Amino acid sequence: MTFDDLETGETIFLDTNTLVYHFIPFPVLGSLCTKLIERVTCNELTAFREAIERIPKLGIHVVAIPVDLVAKAASVSIQYGLLSNDALTVAVMQHLGLTNIASNDADFDRVPGLARYAPA
Repeated sequence: MTFDDLETGETIFLDTNTLVYHFIPFPVLGSLCTKLIERVTCNELTAFREAIERIPKLGIHVVAIPVDLVAKAASVSIQYGLLSNDALTVAVMQHLGLTNIASNDADFDRVPGLARYAPA
């Protein structure tokens, strides 16, 4: 199924990569994601964007991702065999000088210098 298969009024969770492709001019995928975001903006679809508004209320610091880190994430992805979202997380952490990550995703263990803390 594709974005075009979504019926008006449907509810959808927006994964981070959808937003990245929307904001960065990715060939083909960028325009498709922009079209989806426009449908959400026009209230044609309901997205779980309310969750983003609640994050700061939990005392969690939200940082903006500089555009140049998206290109760095592509290199990180290739270097460590990470999916794009994980690679972007690593690029942001390196940019901020962070070395500890709270995650259940063992893929982060492949990145030297990162210490992963899992829930159990």
